Amino acid sequence: MRCAVCTRCGKCGLYPSAPINESGIADLPRLVQREGLGAAVDIGSTTIVARVYDLATGELLHRASTFNPQRRIAADVMGRISAAMEGRLDELRDLVRGAVRDCLGGALGDRALPACGGGALGDRALPACGGGFRVNEMVAVGNTTMLHLFAGASPASYATAPFKADRLFGERIEMEGVDVRLPRCAHGFFGADAVAAVRMSGMCERGGCELLADIGTNGEIALWRGDRRELTIASVAAGPAFERPGITGSQIISALADALDSGAVDMTGRVEGELPGGLTQDDVRAVQLAKAAVKAGLDTLLKKAGVEYGDVTRFSLAGGFGSGLDIAKASRIGLFAHELQPVAVVCGNLAIEGAAAALFDPSFGDETDRLAHEACHVELGGDPEFSDAFIEAIGFSE
Repeated sequence: MRCAVCTRCGKCGLYPSAPINESGIADLPRLVQREGLGAAVDIGSTTIVARVYDLATGELLHRASTFNPQRRIAADVMGRISAAMEGRLDELRDLVRGAVRDCLGGALGDRALPACGGGALGDRALPACGGGFRVNEMVAVGNTTMLHLFAGASPASYATAPFKADRLFGERIEMEGVDVRLPRCAHGFFGADAVAAVRMSGMCERGGCELLADIGTNGEIALWRGDRRELTIASVAAGPAFERPGITGSQIISALADALDSGAVDMTGRVEGELPGGLTQDDVRAVQLAKAAVKAGLDTLLKKAGVEYGDVTRFSLAGGFGSGLDIAKASRIGLFAHELQPVAVVCGNLAIEGAAAALFDPSFGDETDRLAHEACHVELGGDPEFSDAFIEAIGFSE
């Protein structure tokens, strides 16, 4: 449904949503009107999401998603870094670029882009769509590894300690005739996708104490203290437990919560009965490790900042993972502390929304780069407090 007066809230899915100003009210993007098509892309370790917009009107013409074909080489980020260092960088680059190209060449329901059979990049772009328009601009977000591989750049600099990336982007590259903006990452393990989510959540434009968790293969968390105007970030290795073909992360969480309530899974995670949703004992163990990492990350970040759970005014759950999440069931399995449940808000894929906003509003992209530069990163790997919190969070509560 399209409203008679568009406020660019983004809820209808036809137009990119607007950034949020300091009062917490959405501002209309400063739409830079020009002919042609623009693409917003979120390059995830597991899933790639893409949208094509009419740059003259801001209207969404096409959207698509696909699994990242780099999974054929390695399921996780570290495996792909190792593969790149072993001479497979070009293969990894070509796989992800091919998947992006394929995502940009389809149709959106009855709003088809006619005669679009060969992808939507440069000279291969949607030749008969919208009177000759073609994609010649793109904003692509992703974690630091994904952006390295997409750009064909070696991620070797953060493959070993001190794990400090020598390239955090905030730059433009050319891909098959397309001008591609790669927004800045905040750290080797806090990517441009998470920074875009922070910006789109509006947390840094409000005066409260807010948390955000963007949960995927790599779980990024952020804490904003409005009284200090201070953004603190961290990341944890959640693994692919919440991202499996054929079942969403929210469905996995719901199935496990139901199994806990029915007694099919006990407090230690041992399977005692028949599991719903096709879950197995191995799935339960994988979720235990993932949810323990996320909860321990949140607990430790707050503890180091001297913040109590009762001080948190809003907890944003971002990522495609969070789109259909049942907050009560996520709390039930211990993904986050029960105290956060009343202030938890499911936000969906804020990264792709941020990429779209940056496509139309240059100042939005500049602001995400600034946030990435100024954020204070807390290293949790090897931290004794995090390790203790992780062990404590592995089990399930009554």
